[in-house]
Amino acid sequence: MNLCVLKGNLVRDPEIKTIDMNGKTVTVANFTIAVSRFFKKANGENDKDTTFINCEAWDSGAETIGKYLVKGDPILLEGSLKSETWEKDGQKRSCMKIRVNKFDKLYRSPIHQTENNASYE
Repeated sequence: MNLCVLKGNLVRDPEIKTIDMNGKTVTVANFTIAVSRFFKKANGENDKDTTFINCEAWDSGAETIGKYLVKGDPILLEGSLKSETWEKDGQKRSCMKIRVNKFDKLYRSPIHQTENNASYE
């Protein structure tokens, strides 16, 4: 099974393109989200590890993302892990990305979070 569920924030505005695929015009949205994991170190200090993940959405999902999401917006998405390879300047390159199947735009809570992930009003 190839299933990824992630919650993160867009690190920049989505890049929206329309491309021709076999005579049909389709829309693709490429964007990156930052996903953080919060944990305690062995010495008891709170810490976090952030991973930046490239994502792509197609067709109506891409159009919706382009219309409603901007840098900093929180998103919950479901998709599949996809490997891409290409050649540039004679060097083989590769990357992993998430092919988005479903997503929800999340809204920022009026309650802020401190660095140790505790809430306050």
